[in-house]
Amino acid sequence: MEKKFGIKLKKENRSFREFGVLMVLLGIVVVLSIATPSFLKAQNIINIVRQMTEIGIMAIGMTMVIVSAEIDLSIGSIYGATAMIAAILIKDGVSPTIAFVIAIAVGAAIGFINGFLSTKARMPAFIVTLGTMQIFRSVAYAVSGGRSIGAFSAESQASWFFGIGGNIGPIPIQIIIMICLYVIAYIIMKKTKIGFDIYATGGNKRAAKLAGINTDKMKIISFVVMGVLSAFAGMISIAYLKSVPTTAGSGREMDVIAAVILGGTSMNGGRGSVLGTFIGAAIMAVVRNGMVLLSVPAFWQSGFIGIIIIVAVLMDTWITQRKSVR
Repeated sequence: MEKKFGIKLKKENRSFREFGVLMVLLGIVVVLSIATPSFLKAQNIINIVRQMTEIGIMAIGMTMVIVSAEIDLSIGSIYGATAMIAAILIKDGVSPTIAFVIAIAVGAAIGFINGFLSTKARMPAFIVTLGTMQIFRSVAYAVSGGRSIGAFSAESQASWFFGIGGNIGPIPIQIIIMICLYVIAYIIMKKTKIGFDIYATGGNKRAAKLAGINTDKMKIISFVVMGVLSAFAGMISIAYLKSVPTTAGSGREMDVIAAVILGGTSMNGGRGSVLGTFIGAAIMAVVRNGMVLLSVPAFWQSGFIGIIIIVAVLMDTWITQRKSVR
């Protein structure tokens, strides 16, 4: 499957890039373990992985979108709007299962709208998702009346839905779910035709079309998966917190994009891996946790994440330019 009508899927030393990102993660862990002794405590490590689950899950979809040479800025708003819709439905007595299905369907629909407008209407994905980001952030505020939703009934909290916010022994269930999703995504992106077609679409859209690949379809699929995973992350948040604040999902798009770029996915498309994204998400979670333990003010935390994004993109640009010169 590596070759199809002259298209060759470029690996470009992915294993080396992933190894490099892993070394960065280990370096940060070593520094933080020296700076704050409580960092390596078992409970803190579990907290770090639990805190990365929502970003990590959404980062799977963002990897597919960016590999296909697109971008999605609306994921935080999808997360917030679908979580708020599900919470209101459950609060009004609707079965948590039905609320879950509706929220996932809404996420898929928003993803389809993003993909359709970006491909069939030939609008830049940046503009489309910037617009839907604002629209569905407004939806989240409108349906909630500007207030947080919580205090669900005991009957609702006894359902399987809220059970995914619990633990199996000391391990939070959402961690297990995230790992399963990464295994599935890894197989899809590495071993299936869909994965190959997404890489080919982002690597060289014109060549992919000549090879018979429906590039618009691949992009729309990526956006739909992104929408579904954003909504699913919102459901995990409800299950764990048992409430939804009006600001739910705000700013998540930056953390998710940073995780994907840190993991080695090229903003130019055609290059990236699910494994690298997992490591990138872990870096984000470790850095945020470390800054909290070191009592770094919240406003500096956001600034530091911004620096990470810029440095990661600069490194990716530099690597791409060097390879193009060769």
